[in-house]
Amino acid sequence: MALVDGDSWEAAIELTNPVHDELQLIWIGDNAPARARLVVPRPLQWTAVIDGMDELLAAESRLAAAQARPGKATESELNLDLLSEGTGLLDLDLDFDSEAVTAPAPMDVPAAEPERAQVLVVDADRDARLYLRARLAMAGFMKIDEAASGAEALKLIDTHLYKLVVLDLDIPDMDGWEMVKRVEASRPAIANLILTGSRLSSADAVRGWFSGARGSLCKPLHPGKLKRLLRSVE
Repeated sequence: MALVDGDSWEAAIELTNPVHDELQLIWIGDNAPARARLVVPRPLQWTAVIDGMDELLAAESRLAAAQARPGKATESELNLDLLSEGTGLLDLDLDFDSEAVTAPAPMDVPAAEPERAQVLVVDADRDARLYLRARLAMAGFMKIDEAASGAEALKLIDTHLYKLVVLDLDIPDMDGWEMVKRVEASRPAIANLILTGSRLSSADAVRGWFSGARGSLCKPLHPGKLKRLLRSVE
C-alpha cells in the first residue's frame, strides 16, 4: 500500500518503477491514476485517509481469512510506503499479523463486536499521530483518541477511561515529565504508558521505567520495538 501526494513529481517518477505495480494506491489530490484504490481530494482531511486505510486493510484481512486453510492461521507482512512531497519513498514497514485474523461469521449469525481497549495518543506532530494510529490498528486497538497538546490530553483523560496512553515527551505546552506525573496520578489509574521522544536518552528510559512507563522509544520509532511493546499491553 502507498500513500501518494499527487503534487509530488518524485512520487510520479517512483511509481513508474515496475516493482511498485502491485501497490494499492491512496492518492491525494487531482489526476489520480486509474488503479488508485482511494482518492482523497484537497484540502486534505486526514480522517478520510485514515478511514480509507482502515477499509483497505479490513479488505486485506477478509481476503487473507478466505484464503487461509480452516483452523490454520497464516502470517503475511504489509509494507505501508508513504510518498511525501520532497522526501521520496519513506518505508514505515508495517507488519500485518494474521493472529488478529479470524474466519468470518456465518451470514445467519451476527458476529459479536469484540471489546476494544481505548488508547490516547499525545503528540504535537500530526504525521506521528497518523503513524501511531496505523500501528495501533494493526495491534488491534481501534478506539483511538488523539491530543496535540498536554492541556488537550488532560481534558480527555478527565472524561475518558484509557487503557493505554502513548505520550510524546516533546509536547509544546508543558514539561513532558510533568505530564507523565499527571497521567500517573489520574484516577482511575491508566494501566499502560508508553513514552516517545526525539531526544530520549538511556537515563530517560530508566526514569520512565521508575515513573511506571511500560517502555520508552526514541524517534524515529523502531517498528519492531513498537510492535513488541503494543503486544505486551495487558
